[in-house]
Amino acid sequence: MTKNLATINIETIKERLNNEIKLCGKSNKEIALQVGIHPSMLTKYKNSTKMPSLETFARICEVIGCDANYVLGLTNN
Repeated sequence: MTKNLATINIETIKERLNNEIKLCGKSNKEIALQVGIHPSMLTKYKNSTKMPSLETFARICEVIGCDANYVLGLTNN
C-alpha cells in the first residue's frame, strides 16, 4: 500500500513554525540561545523564505517542543 505524502509548502512550514514558536512561551532570544544561533537568524527564518539547515530546524523544533513532521506539513497535528 502506498502512503500519500503531503506536499511540502514553504508557506505552510513558515506559518506552522511561527505558530509553534508563539505557543511555546519562550522569547525569540531565549529560543535562539538554546538553539545556538543569533536571534536575528531566527527572525529571518520566521519572516522570509530563508530556511534553516536540517540540523538547526530539528534543534528549533526540539527547543520549542513541537513535532517537526507537523511543521513540515507531513502530519496534521
